Amino acid sequence: MRIHIALDECEAHGMCALHEPDLYELDDDGYAADADFPVPQGMEAAARNGASRCPMSAIKVVED
Repeated sequence: MRIHIALDECEAHGMCALHEPDLYELDDDGYAADADFPVPQGMEAAARNGASRCPMSAIKVVED
């Protein structure tokens, strides 16, 4: 499983990192720090939860 964030759609609301800070990282301006990254084993529920919190629907959980 991996996360893909459409950086052009991210508006720096930070809801992903607020709810799942161990998985989602923000840059100094509050935008997603990484566009694509793997989900560590055991954090699948956190990945889905963080993605569901994005008001712009910019985060996609990709099943490998």
